[in-house]
Amino acid sequence: MSRVQHGSPKKNQLIGAIQAGKNVVEAAELTQIPYTTAKKIWAKYQQTGTTSNRARSGRPAKLDERTTRKLVREARNNRRKPFREIGNSVEPRLGATTVRVHLAAKGYHHRVAQRVPYLKKEHKVKRKDWARFVEGADWSELIWSDKCYVYIGDKKGRVHVTRREDEEYDEDCLVPMATGTRQLRSCSEP
Repeated sequence: MSRVQHGSPKKNQLIGAIQAGKNVVEAAELTQIPYTTAKKIWAKYQQTGTTSNRARSGRPAKLDERTTRKLVREARNNRRKPFREIGNSVEPRLGATTVRVHLAAKGYHHRVAQRVPYLKKEHKVKRKDWARFVEGADWSELIWSDKCYVYIGDKKGRVHVTRREDEEYDEDCLVPMATGTRQLRSCSEP
């Protein structure tokens, strides 16, 4: 037989009815709570002055807030580090699962890093300048010339980084592609 737990509003309604002058039997019928349960709720209210349930015992958290912040800081500073190594670098030493659970509670997950072409800072600045320069251009009047790099020999596999969902294109969450290339050119008219 399963135990039914009554919510605080229902228990407060029972207490209010008793305080308004009804006896425990009448208040129990009014709130549709069994008599013995109503009697126990009233006795508990008289002892403690509240109808809320006491905190249940349970396993205490392994990490306090300060250690969790340290864990997040370590994960942000070393984004490619595996969870096991992050756990070994903080005190108390933690397992990979504990690290994963606590970082997930803060929104950090191990995700596949985005692969982007390798660009120096000067290239990035030039691309932004070009985008501002052609902001109002009529693109249907242009002939497109395009070159594409095909990357050869990149057998590194997937690279994982620890990041939040909104940090997908942060500089330290990207993997630059800089291996052997072949260049292809094409031209098209709109």
